Amino acid sequence: MQVHGGNVREIARTYRLDEAGVLDFSSNCNPLGFPPGIRSLFQREAATILHYPDTLCTELLRELAQESGVGEKNIIAGNGSTELIYLIPRALKPRAALIINPTFGEYERSLSSMGCDIECIHLKERSHFRIKTDEVIPLLSRVDILYLCNPGNPTGVLTGRDEIYPLLQAAEKRGVVVVLDEAFMEFSDNHSLAHEVTHRKGLIILRSMTKFFGIPGLRLGYLLAPAGMIAAINRHKEPWSVNTLAQKAGIRCLADKPFRVKTKRFIERERPYLFSQLAAIEGLHPYASATNFILSKITKKGLTSAQLYQALAKKGILVRDCRSFRGLGSKFIRVAVKKRKHNDLLVSETRKIVER
Repeated sequence: MQVHGGNVREIARTYRLDEAGVLDFSSNCNPLGFPPGIRSLFQREAATILHYPDTLCTELLRELAQESGVGEKNIIAGNGSTELIYLIPRALKPRAALIINPTFGEYERSLSSMGCDIECIHLKERSHFRIKTDEVIPLLSRVDILYLCNPGNPTGVLTGRDEIYPLLQAAEKRGVVVVLDEAFMEFSDNHSLAHEVTHRKGLIILRSMTKFFGIPGLRLGYLLAPAGMIAAINRHKEPWSVNTLAQKAGIRCLADKPFRVKTKRFIERERPYLFSQLAAIEGLHPYASATNFILSKITKKGLTSAQLYQALAKKGILVRDCRSFRGLGSKFIRVAVKKRKHNDLLVSETRKIVER
């Protein structure tokens, strides 16, 4: 089973904690929660669950098209972006894939389930986990599909358009499909390439609505791609995978511009604060991030990520132990940016463990 963050119930059960009191820094969702109109929307729309959902997600796709600057024929909505990640190899049947690690583990898992050969590039810590296009491009001749997460998860590194364009051009020249996962782009500066799918043959963009809008339990994401590729992927998609309330919540979230502005301003204020506090802990080295989470290396000898994870979990604080990310090993943790009082508690308890 693939390891992910957000396993609050398991931690509460394991350490006999009150589930409601667990502080979850392992899941990279909006610290402000979901937009204020969602709760009343569910009450207002409760009767709609008496009927099957719109399998085409017609109204949601209309709003997503306007949001992304593409046509409705260029979009598929899914039960979280994970459903769409699994649809890609099922529909396109690639024989060989290139994955840039460390990154989200479901890319590899979905490809392996279809018997695809996988080649990996491991980003270097000494280069601050930045992608070097001159190392990636020569490998494209050996694969059918390239996976890239931007901003990176778990690194938080944002790769600019000027760095990605050469990769897209080289891939298109060689007939390689590029899957660009922008799940955390909305927390970062707007470097989205969503508009590119209308004039590039082999570009797929993945977007998540669960992270920024704080609705992971609803499961909602979408995929942007050329119309022909959308049609091919849709042929493999199960009906009714996006429930009615998720569709309506997605439309409501997109309409709430003030919430989006408020979230971005909050992250822009709290991220540098949390980074500076983590950097002040002797034995911990955080890496600069462009999104709503921070990757940190444990530099104290004798202390592993598993040990720090367990020590914090016993105090009701859940962080992401990054051992499951290929290429990171046993010395990295990832923490989400939360509200100031919670960030301060994380830093205080982490300092006690690391500096003792």
